[in-house]
Amino acid sequence: MRFVLCLCSALMLSMQVTAQQAASLDSKVSAALDRMSKNDLHTREAAFNDMMALISEGQKRATEPDRAAALTSLFKQHPEQADRIKLGLIQLLKADNVDFQGAAPGTYTEDDMEHYAEVVNVVSSLNDKRAIPALVGAMATGGMAQQAIFQHGDKALAPVLKQLKRQPDPNSVSDLLAQASALQMSFALLAKRGDPTSQAQIRELILAYVKAPSGATRRIAVQEIDCLDDRQNFVPLLEEIARTDPQKLGGKPLDGGDNNQFYPVRADAREVLRHIQNNKPCGSE
Repeated sequence: MRFVLCLCSALMLSMQVTAQQAASLDSKVSAALDRMSKNDLHTREAAFNDMMALISEGQKRATEPDRAAALTSLFKQHPEQADRIKLGLIQLLKADNVDFQGAAPGTYTEDDMEHYAEVVNVVSSLNDKRAIPALVGAMATGGMAQQAIFQHGDKALAPVLKQLKRQPDPNSVSDLLAQASALQMSFALLAKRGDPTSQAQIRELILAYVKAPSGATRRIAVQEIDCLDDRQNFVPLLEEIARTDPQKLGGKPLDGGDNNQFYPVRADAREVLRHIQNNKPCGSE
């Protein structure tokens, strides 16, 4: 009888400790989420760091902590916290996108930029379709954001195309980079689908953007021609681009064209033409 009483007391004590720990975690998560929603960037940065420290509690220390593993572990141990933390992180990335996308060079410190990169990586690791719009907003950062968008496949196509159709400010480097990234991702997602309708969409986008204001966007459109099954049909267009594209940069083209001046879109067009003439696969040297 004494053993049973002791066992019951131990169980009750354990339950009390667990309840106290859960209440403490809930309070800490709530506080961090509240600060992550503020307008001030540095307040959000500090709150994000607190959230990451909270998520990483109990994890084995490493030089580069595995945020995805830490999140998975926390969500498994505390499923009641998972949704609110995920949504908080997604909203944080949306707020950061507003601050960082379009910011003039030198606006933010190296620590600020590292914060943004880490938020992008953490949200990319969530594998949550609700994160797609935020990831599309961070698409120009490349890397993890683009990989996560690609993994979402068809679910991401409409938001990416919507981003592509936004009219960029011709004087904004970040706007032009965002358009180029959206076009590249559109091609990747449509190619992943691989059906005739998607292939037709790829051709439509090529024709729409080979004359885009941004040289970076035009280069992506020209390079995509190289991977078409019927790329020979684009020879007249490629020849025109190789003669007339206006973007000129410093340096020299590898093929010595344009009187040894560097017109990057023209050089890309000539490379695709050489691949067609020599029956080489797209992307080959």
